[in-house]
Amino acid sequence: MSRPVLGIDLGTTYSCVAALDESGRATVLPNQEGDLTTPSVVFFEDSGNVVVGKFAKNELGHDSGRVVDLIKRHMGEEGFTVGIDDRERYPQEISGLILRQVVEDALNVLGVEVPADGPLADVVITVPAYFGAAERQATRDAGEMAGLNVLNIVNEPTAAAIAYGLISSGEDRSVLVYDLGGGTFDVTIINVTENEIRVVATGGDHHLGGADWDSKLADLVCEKFAEQQSGQDPRTDLDAAGAVELFAEEAKKALTRRDTYSGTIVAHGRRAKIEITRRELEETTADLLGRTLDFTRDVLGHAREKGVTRISELLLVGGMSHSPAVKQRLVEEFPDLPTPQLADPDQIVAKGAALFAANSVAEADGTASPVAGLPGRAALPKIVDVTSKGYGIAAVRDRHKSADELMVAWLIRPNDEIPASHRETFYTISDGQETVNVSVYESTTDVLSDELEDNLKLVEGELTGLPPNKPAGQPLEVSFILEADGILRITAVASNGKELTLEAKISGLVPEEVKRSPLPAIQR
Repeated sequence: MSRPVLGIDLGTTYSCVAALDESGRATVLPNQEGDLTTPSVVFFEDSGNVVVGKFAKNELGHDSGRVVDLIKRHMGEEGFTVGIDDRERYPQEISGLILRQVVEDALNVLGVEVPADGPLADVVITVPAYFGAAERQATRDAGEMAGLNVLNIVNEPTAAAIAYGLISSGEDRSVLVYDLGGGTFDVTIINVTENEIRVVATGGDHHLGGADWDSKLADLVCEKFAEQQSGQDPRTDLDAAGAVELFAEEAKKALTRRDTYSGTIVAHGRRAKIEITRRELEETTADLLGRTLDFTRDVLGHAREKGVTRISELLLVGGMSHSPAVKQRLVEEFPDLPTPQLADPDQIVAKGAALFAANSVAEADGTASPVAGLPGRAALPKIVDVTSKGYGIAAVRDRHKSADELMVAWLIRPNDEIPASHRETFYTISDGQETVNVSVYESTTDVLSDELEDNLKLVEGELTGLPPNKPAGQPLEVSFILEADGILRITAVASNGKELTLEAKISGLVPEEVKRSPLPAIQR
């Protein structure tokens, strides 16, 4: 029997799983509680077992020190771990537990037993468009640690466009996907035609999302508590700190539907009734929403540089897009754009991933795609993506002044279409130089800085055997090829044909012994 094929939206605050139904349409699969999304939260019990999802999140109000949330923000972060008891847990392990839970729940819905060995399912996992090589590899590692066969890592807005492109018909159009989720923000402009989904420009921030709205609201809750209770901060009461977080999130959700929300906070043996209005929410978080508008403005500018001057549709994706303020501010700031439309914001990314996964399996097997949706079509349109980061090498800024002052010389730039390739000639800086160090860097954002410390070193190597006894200025051809799978291949060739080949595929972010260790048992 073939393995189930799933699309997974591994979210910062909530995760979602979808699969194709018998008619070839993407459908979200409920978890064991019957919910269509699962909190991306893990609770480590004293026994060594773990709880994942809603019941783990509930522990924020009782034992917050053993609860881990927002772990997606640390994926690919070198050296980051979470200390639980006497064990340091890597983000990949914690994300692996979330993936394991949501996939086992999905198998239960599909009536498939969890296999005793081998992969649980073939999956495509989505990530923010601006995730770099380290974050993508960490996500793949998490899937493999969860016992999954990871077919591909796909950008979240691209997955949304896939699902949207297959459920909508009409003329060719340019679509702006505004994706404001629980912990991350993406804005992407995509050209959608019958035969192709082409990403034009993208940008975003993996430290900007609904969790930041929650944090601002939690501050407001604490201010109101202090006003009533002699300046005391409820978060200094460890038993109340998690309750404040939960209150803030509930208030945020409720205020998308009504004008006021009230409840009670108990801390330090004292009780305070807290009321928050939608106006207070919008005022205290206006700067956060403003940052999303700045990214949107920048991406529209990049799209104009590529000749896309008209946006046909504006899709709102992600849980925070439910907020009325999002639509209102977009309309005010961008009057020339179409009216923003909510596009199944909580589920569309997982559905797109499921469509992509099913199509990938069909292509690999040489069988007809089971995907349904576009009139008269049985397969996905061609997908053309762009890179959200820049890639370059360390080079001397000015060899006439100082050979020690290095900068990043960019060969591939943000929003270059992928696969991307670029070739450039560099030169030796010393007489008689027979060795060249090649250090490859990735930008941390879509705004390029040529300072080494502002960027991430991916890989380095030495090209030896250059022609001896030659004066400075001997040519060295450097080629970059960034594949659609996110792997960067680098070749440096000297004038005498000596060659250095490097591949920037991030590994070693989590120790091999940790990758091979079984995940803790999940309590059900």
